[in-house]
Amino acid sequence: MSEKTPASTTPGPRLIIAAIIAVLALVFVVQNTGKGEVDFLFWTLSMPAWIWLLVIFAAGLVVGSIFPWLRPRKKRS
Repeated sequence: MSEKTPASTTPGPRLIIAAIIAVLALVFVVQNTGKGEVDFLFWTLSMPAWIWLLVIFAAGLVVGSIFPWLRPRKKRS
C-alpha cells in the first residue's frame, strides 16, 4: 500500500498578501469614520466615510470578477 502525504497547511504567498491587504483596508476604514458627502449626477448623498470606502471596495471586487481577462493569463504546459 502506498502512503498518502498530508496536504500542505502552510498558506501560500497570495493568501498572505491578500490577508495583509485586507487588514490594512480594515484599519483604513476604521480610521476614517467621519461623515462623507458624494455628489453624483443630481443626487447628493451623505453618510459615514467607512460606508463609502466599503462600497468602493465592493465595486472593485465586482469589476474584478466581471472582467477576468484583465488578469494575467497562466501559461499552459
